[in-house]
Amino acid sequence: MTAEELFSGNGEMAALMRAKDWTASPLGPVEGWPISLRTLVRTMLHSRHPMFLWWGSRLIQFYNDAYVPSFGRGKHPSALGQPGRDCWPEIWPIIGPQIDDVMHAGKASWNEDQLVPIYRNGTLEEVYWTYGYSPVFDDAGRIGGTLVVCTETTTRVLGERALRQKEEHLRRVVEASGAGTWELDTTSGQMKADARMAALFGLTDPSAFSLPQALERVHPEDRERLHRAIDAALAGETYGRYLMEHRVLDATGGAPRWVEARGQVSFDAAGKATRFIGTSLDISDRKRAEEEGRRARQELQSFLMQAPLGIAILSGPRHVYTFINAPFMEMLFSGRPATDLLNRSVREALPELEGQGFHEILDGVYQTGRSFHGAKQRASMVQADGLERELFVNFTYQAKRDPSGRIDGILAVIYEVTDQVNAQREIEQLAENLRAAIVSRDTFLGVASHELNTPLTTLKLQTQMSKRAFAKQGLAAFTPVRIEKLLDTTLLQVERLGRLVNDMLDVSRISSGKLTVLPVETNLSKLVSDVLERFEPQFEAVGCQLVTDIESDVVAPLDAVRIEQVLTNFIINAIKYAPGRPVHAKVERLGRKAKVSLRDEGPGVPQEHHDRIFVRFERATSSSEASGLGLGLYIAKQLIQGHGGTIAVESEPGRGSTFSFELHSA
Repeated sequence: MTAEELFSGNGEMAALMRAKDWTASPLGPVEGWPISLRTLVRTMLHSRHPMFLWWGSRLIQFYNDAYVPSFGRGKHPSALGQPGRDCWPEIWPIIGPQIDDVMHAGKASWNEDQLVPIYRNGTLEEVYWTYGYSPVFDDAGRIGGTLVVCTETTTRVLGERALRQKEEHLRRVVEASGAGTWELDTTSGQMKADARMAALFGLTDPSAFSLPQALERVHPEDRERLHRAIDAALAGETYGRYLMEHRVLDATGGAPRWVEARGQVSFDAAGKATRFIGTSLDISDRKRAEEEGRRARQELQSFLMQAPLGIAILSGPRHVYTFINAPFMEMLFSGRPATDLLNRSVREALPELEGQGFHEILDGVYQTGRSFHGAKQRASMVQADGLERELFVNFTYQAKRDPSGRIDGILAVIYEVTDQVNAQREIEQLAENLRAAIVSRDTFLGVASHELNTPLTTLKLQTQMSKRAFAKQGLAAFTPVRIEKLLDTTLLQVERLGRLVNDMLDVSRISSGKLTVLPVETNLSKLVSDVLERFEPQFEAVGCQLVTDIESDVVAPLDAVRIEQVLTNFIINAIKYAPGRPVHAKVERLGRKAKVSLRDEGPGVPQEHHDRIFVRFERATSSSEASGLGLGLYIAKQLIQGHGGTIAVESEPGRGSTFSFELHSA
């Protein structure tokens, strides 16, 4: 028999077997196969039941189309003609002994829903099978192979497991709820209950009791109503759903207990009730709480009516007045009756509030649940005589919630403070001049402490360096040239201290518009070089390398003292915020303007702070990060603007800062 004849058919496996070069396999050409093997393979190919065959000592594999889906992705089609141990290494410890039993002892096996994990679809999957291993015989009557007739049951097994888990979850939910369960046989009228239900109803035998016996435990006033509800459910009303609250007599003679009973009736195709199951939950605590809540509401309403504050309750998103006490009307609408507001929305009852902000506040509280507290709020209200009166009120809008927690209204509490507001205005007017004087004093002290610190720091550093030189070398460290330079620097800083004292007056002059700038034709290049040279000790002390790019003989009309003050501020900031890093100074001509810039490599200033740092008392960092009161750049800006120039900063976090100013050149 040829391969075409043996592997006849239109199935995938028939085509694969026809295409396979069997001469290269341990079985050799198809024409030499045992008749029994050819019969088995031909039978498998034409069967729609999943079948798998291991043949010979090497357990060469055959399988049919019905078996292919069990492979998933990964083993098929390479499994065809492959030795069994090579194909199934992950489960060989499980199936190997079973195959040996068949091949050596002819012992068949049968397994139902057996877990046999296999590697497919790129992973080791949890797979369940119902299968049997049976011996098959060669032409000589010896065992030639193992035939597997199998069905994968993974979907069913996992589905049953999920169902059991859901049932267990439901059981736990019922137990956690504290509800008792019961079932009514609609034919016999007999009932069964669990322990909770039996305890709640005082039943001695929860496994067998009748519906009339259960009804005897119900409070007489609720018994007839309960009976009608059960009959309605059994009759199919409300789709067989059952929900009742009723009382149950206490077996010990105590107070009756409240029960919430829920149930569902099942019906057959003809609409006849077949099963009635449900739960009963003790809700005595809830009912007591509801009664206490009812009494509390009555007491609250009594209190609200007698309260000395104005109180109103607004309901719904339209803010409809549903409660108003007498003080509320007296404070706001003297002479008007409560009927002007009750059962009307705020917008309808008080159109004069439109545009005063109260409607928007009410909407916000209702939508967000956040309370609003208004202090000394101005309002204009129409009185009984039809005239509007301006008044000031303190008020609170508090969201009101229903038992489920949803916002259903607003509680408004209000009292008038018009007299207090008028008195406060008088006090504030009297205190205005005093506050202005205090602000002026504080401004002066702030400027002094900030600006005087610069020359004092220079003198201190110079003195410390001289002291260290003296400690190391004695008087030999102080050559005439060095002593002269120290004295010159000291004298210069002392003179600058005197100038800075006068500069403190500039703050008040700036505020009053009386700042004076006396421009003189000046070599700006030399001025900048001189200022930088005087700061060399400070740069050296903090490890800053000074890099200069100063174009020679840049001349501009300027007040040298004022420009030096600006430069000093730039330098001090660079030393303060970028110690140990290079500082780049540049002077250049830009057409008819002269530009001076100082660039550091410090932490930088965020874009949003670029304008703010030039405002008085504003700074880009907190006081814990660097000293100063935020006056330096403010004064610098005013001085440059006094020259008719511009001042700017270019900076971003982590990339340093460049402070610059431009003046009209000569």
